[in-house]
Amino acid sequence: MNTLQTSTINAVLSKSKSFQEALSLFSLPLESNAFPCEIEGLQGSLPSFFVSAYAKKNLENLLQSIKYSQLGRYTKADEMLSSGIRDIALIVATENEAQDLYYDIKTIFNDSKKELSPAVYIMPWWGTVPYRPVAPGSIVFGQRIGVLAKIADPSQKNLADISKIQTRIFIIPQRSLLIPVPPKDSILSLCLDLQLEQKIDPLNIAEHFIRSGYTRVPRVSVKGEIAIRGEVLDIFMPQEDYAHRIVFDFDTITKIKSFDVESQATIADLDALLLYPMKEVLWDEKKIAKLSDYFEKNKSAFILDVYKEEGEKKLLQKNIAEKIDAFIQALSERGEVEGEEFFYPLVFDEKTSVLDYFSPDATVFYLDYDRMLNALEGIENEFSGLYKRALQYFNAEGKLPPLPPSVLKLPFEDIFHSFHKKILFRSLQGPSLFEKEKIQIISEPSKSFFGNINYLKESLESLLADDWQIFIFAESENQALRINELLKDFSDELYIIPEPISSGFSMPDIKVLVLKESEIFGRRKQRARSIKHVKSQVIESFVELNPGDYVVHVNYGIGLFEGIERIKSLGNERDYIRLLYAGEEVLFIPIEQVNLVQRYIGNEGNKPNLDTLGSKSWENRKNRVKKSVEDIAEHLIGLYSKRQASRGFPFPKDGEWQLAFEAAFPYVETDDQIKVAKEIKEDMEKATPMDRLVCGDVGYGKTEMAMRASFKAVMGGKQVAFLAPTTILAEQHYETLLERFEKFPVKIAHMSRFVTKAEQKKIIERLALGEIDILIGTHRIIQKDIVFKDLGLMIIDEEQRFGVKDKERLKEMKANIDSLAMTATPIPRTLHMSLLKIRDMSLLETAPQNRQAIETIIDPYSDERVAQAIRQEVERGGQVFYLHNRVESLEEVKYKLEKILPEMMIDYAHGQMSPKELEDIFRRFKMGGFHVLLATTIIENGIDIPNVNTIIIDRADMYGVSQLYQLRGRVGRSDRKAYAYLLYPEGKSLSEIAMKRLQVISDFTELGSGFKIAMKDMEIRGAGNLLGKDQSGDVYSVGFDLYVRLLEEAVNKLMDENYEESGDVLLELDYSGFIPETYIENPVTKMELYKKIASIGSQEEIEGFYMELEDRFGPIPDEVFSLLAIAEIRIICKKLSIASLKERMGVLYIEFAKIAKIDVQKVLYLIQTSSGRIKLDPNKANILQLATGKIGLKEKSAFIREKLETLL
Repeated sequence: MNTLQTSTINAVLSKSKSFQEALSLFSLPLESNAFPCEIEGLQGSLPSFFVSAYAKKNLENLLQSIKYSQLGRYTKADEMLSSGIRDIALIVATENEAQDLYYDIKTIFNDSKKELSPAVYIMPWWGTVPYRPVAPGSIVFGQRIGVLAKIADPSQKNLADISKIQTRIFIIPQRSLLIPVPPKDSILSLCLDLQLEQKIDPLNIAEHFIRSGYTRVPRVSVKGEIAIRGEVLDIFMPQEDYAHRIVFDFDTITKIKSFDVESQATIADLDALLLYPMKEVLWDEKKIAKLSDYFEKNKSAFILDVYKEEGEKKLLQKNIAEKIDAFIQALSERGEVEGEEFFYPLVFDEKTSVLDYFSPDATVFYLDYDRMLNALEGIENEFSGLYKRALQYFNAEGKLPPLPPSVLKLPFEDIFHSFHKKILFRSLQGPSLFEKEKIQIISEPSKSFFGNINYLKESLESLLADDWQIFIFAESENQALRINELLKDFSDELYIIPEPISSGFSMPDIKVLVLKESEIFGRRKQRARSIKHVKSQVIESFVELNPGDYVVHVNYGIGLFEGIERIKSLGNERDYIRLLYAGEEVLFIPIEQVNLVQRYIGNEGNKPNLDTLGSKSWENRKNRVKKSVEDIAEHLIGLYSKRQASRGFPFPKDGEWQLAFEAAFPYVETDDQIKVAKEIKEDMEKATPMDRLVCGDVGYGKTEMAMRASFKAVMGGKQVAFLAPTTILAEQHYETLLERFEKFPVKIAHMSRFVTKAEQKKIIERLALGEIDILIGTHRIIQKDIVFKDLGLMIIDEEQRFGVKDKERLKEMKANIDSLAMTATPIPRTLHMSLLKIRDMSLLETAPQNRQAIETIIDPYSDERVAQAIRQEVERGGQVFYLHNRVESLEEVKYKLEKILPEMMIDYAHGQMSPKELEDIFRRFKMGGFHVLLATTIIENGIDIPNVNTIIIDRADMYGVSQLYQLRGRVGRSDRKAYAYLLYPEGKSLSEIAMKRLQVISDFTELGSGFKIAMKDMEIRGAGNLLGKDQSGDVYSVGFDLYVRLLEEAVNKLMDENYEESGDVLLELDYSGFIPETYIENPVTKMELYKKIASIGSQEEIEGFYMELEDRFGPIPDEVFSLLAIAEIRIICKKLSIASLKERMGVLYIEFAKIAKIDVQKVLYLIQTSSGRIKLDPNKANILQLATGKIGLKEKSAFIREKLETLL
């Protein structure tokens, strides 16, 4: 396989005479008559290649000019660099094309030298239909100003190093082009340009940007947050992939860097940084007065001219005046209001387009100019039609005064003529727009093979025989390998490039064919790929601790964390954790023992009972759970051994059909999916029967894994039983499989109560004859009357939801056949690791890259808001979930909804209904039988209804974060924009940070730690499902982390006779060590760092932690060095199996847990050479006494380390 990179294809394209002639017209210095110009004949993704070639040539010419200038031959290099000549604007027809173009350019430049790769940005438009407001605080406000700020500031700061000069490409969809933007000077006045060695007060910066819409937090975790800690300022701007850290020395900037918010690791050091606010207009008195003045002058424009009577007209005028006053007042008080973006054009004297931000030296490309012209009429009609409706709504009940289309958008023709240096790509043949000939480039659209591999092979054979060069773009390395295997007969003659591209093309004059993988296998489903590919965060064992949280101390049980207190004693000063136990008893835990304290993770919302200090109940509970987990481990190991001993059917290795089936998967595979599919297939190829559990949330790819296993089983001549817990889930799987197996000779059937008796009888007969390959259904398919001719694989979805009888029947059937179970309940990483030795488990952890972010609106409840949200969804052909979690008042809510929405069909569902009733309701809803499903939290976890893209959660303040997150995930499963309305009663507000975070967290890629905590509740349910329902009680009684630890120890003991528990080292030393407030003020951050210090396990981790501290908080004070010295001592203690180090009155008592592990000769040598400072304890043979005396802590830790290291 020639997996050459895109530079190869660029070199081949340069041989095309027409392609090269077109490029040669644009060289520097440019003749003014080169522009404007038109290019005709570019097909498929060839426009992307042309733009990229132009960008490369443009930059090379610019760099050449600068080099001439340095030699004194060319004098205007500085001017050219700051003029914006390196900027390119690409105007495209739609937002989807903007995404395609973005990835095309990234692919084309993927293997270029770093200095030639451009920075590429997409200018977003508001993302809603005209006259529909964007939610306040939406991330799109920040993304728009992020791009505007970059265009407005074209200067390159680092002339000294010309290798840092980059082309900047801005992709602008047509709708974004038509929206007026604030004048360039206005945007620049809101931004701040920072450079190294610049003098500026960090507090002033923080205050300015908090006023500009950022939220101040102790630690930034999501976009739109800012944190200041002493001389370190962190900011996460909405248009950036990473957060930025600015380090000061008093008021001088000493460092600027980008960093990863999760790991805190530095990504890159920078010389300069442009800071911008969260939206493009910040309301002040002057702007609001201007807006008010406009309304005063144009009041009559907001009244529909249908009211004949004078009295009626006056009443309406009064009503509208009141609405406008209320709008202005809300804007004055809050500085933001829903729909404010409509009024931005009114507060500036001139109308500005985004192209006005570019220097005249920049280049503007119109990709498919003819299609943009055609789209104008549709955009015009859409705006005028929706304006009329918005006006009617405002006259009736709406609160937002609508502005005429002429205010909200600019004429395309004016924008087009305002810029001279432009290149048009034409798709329709016809006369030239300019007084010069169009440039012709000869190319053709690519071929499509619709999954017909034989047709593809014949075509390739013919083209290769005629000396064509063929390039195939695959979306991933894995897909490239599959294509290579399928086309191995030609592999030495094809170029397979593992990068995505929007479409193929061919150039007959140079005999080049470019194919996109979907043109081979059939259409791919378009999915907006997240620009930053991120794995969903594994939930850490440690999560934030706040005063008032419940904790578990390994020795004392469940207590209440009250905070960290600094205590001075005998000349030493250190921090202690203050824990409250039953009977108001308080326990102070030295900070070096923080490893013995874990946050209590139990049932969200249910408070545990505090333990009593000195009572036996905690030890008894712990011992009971220990016994219980030992029983579970024994049971699971027994099952595992039995399974390993039985004989199954070894399936053959993957063949060409399997490769073709996997290659036709319509999405880009995640690394998880590749790994899990490999694990399943390896199991199937073994002689022992497979028994694997796949865990992953909805949309993570479990069904695809099951389908690949099914296909492998069918190719091996076996039948497959696919079992689902409910009829609707079975139907959903059936529809998915039919679509996925459409092009392959596999016969699929399904059985449920919706399949007629006669049809069922036929299916049973055909199944026994082997005429059906895959049978999908509920527990009906495992009844005694169902006989498979040769069953080889059983797939069970959500096994924990089947009844006892069904589970027994499954055990019988599974004895010698391969079994694959799937669950959507999250399984914690820690539990997964402890069970891995005794249960074959696979985790799908990478979240689906949402097609579009779910717009989250957090608002007080009002009938008007609910009616507007439901109508908005139904008008675009969608359906709505309405969550109300009280069964007794569902009828009442249904009556209220029917009253405010008489035209809507509404039904409800709750947990007290029978399974049959629930299934009927869900099925009717899925088939589009009614508009709104009013439900409790019964909403099916596994049910996927792509047509539901609005969820309204009533009394959102009553739900835990995990529930809100899970419920919100019920929508946003299609390529439509999804909305989640979190409504709370008027007068009751959520905290500002909670509101901001819910709005900003748009998908699983940017989780704050708050969500990690909330996920734990779901994980405990996952533990219960995996280990048995009765286990949940044990988890709650000792807390999740301790439970997992006990389980892991039980498994290890049973699996390995020589296993020894690694206990925690108990440290009680006299020293002064703490994190001073002057270094870190926030107690939550402090606790997090204390935990990190306690969990350090190696010298490398200590060094990494030093770097992290310095990076995040600046130079490390002595008190913190003391704590790190303790961590170093703990590492040595673990190596020597030391149980405790206790210091009393200048003597250190070193207690060894396992004397057998210590070299006696080394101990004797240590005693002999210590000048009497070290001796054995006369009462206990496993204790050494070491006289420390009154030495300083730095010396003390070095002294203790030195002595202990001699024993290693």
